[in-house]
Amino acid sequence: MTGAGIDELGLTASEVEAESTGRNVAIGVGGILLVIAAGIPIVWALLVGVTAVVPVVAGLLGSHAE
Repeated sequence: MTGAGIDELGLTASEVEAESTGRNVAIGVGGILLVIAAGIPIVWALLVGVTAVVPVVAGLLGSHAE
């Protein structure tokens, strides 16, 4: 669509302002912190699960080894 077509629709073309670098950095840092915060309970659950399963498996293997 040409400039004349835009005028026919009643729209005006304008410059788009650049986004603030500080805002982009804040969004990026916030995203990284969110990923880390979401990972903490997952890692905790894995550690608890492994801590609970390893003795059970070791006990089963130990009883069959003899």
